[in-house]
Amino acid sequence: MRSLGLRGAAVAILILVVSLVRGWPRLLPVSLCVLGAIYATHLRVDHVTLDLRAPAFAAGLFVTAELGYWSIEEREHFQGEPGDGLRHLAVVALLAAAGLLAGAAVLALADVASARGVALDVVGAAAAAAALLTVALVGRR
Repeated sequence: MRSLGLRGAAVAILILVVSLVRGWPRLLPVSLCVLGAIYATHLRVDHVTLDLRAPAFAAGLFVTAELGYWSIEEREHFQGEPGDGLRHLAVVALLAAAGLLAGAAVLALADVASARGVALDVVGAAAAAAALLTVALVGRR
């Protein structure tokens, strides 16, 4: 299984490189989906119930997507204000760190919560909805 995962990762990286070199933004999500599918397959095949590396993997996918799209956008030779690049990089780093911390907090809560039932499902759904609302509000600005 490990060699299959490595081959899939190599294909994903090749797709990412082609997307960046050719400037094809529509191909970029394909590479990220392949990487996500490999990770999900790993979790399923190895019967991992709670993977502590999941927040880091998610943050890595976010940073890869953001920097990939940013590099494709930079080909337009748009001249922005001085320091725009550093501000954008700082925002990406802060969002990745916030996602990493939020994911780690959710994993910690999931580990602590040993109770089962509808109440716990409702709390989890409310937390997911709050996270999506936060992402939508931050993305709107």
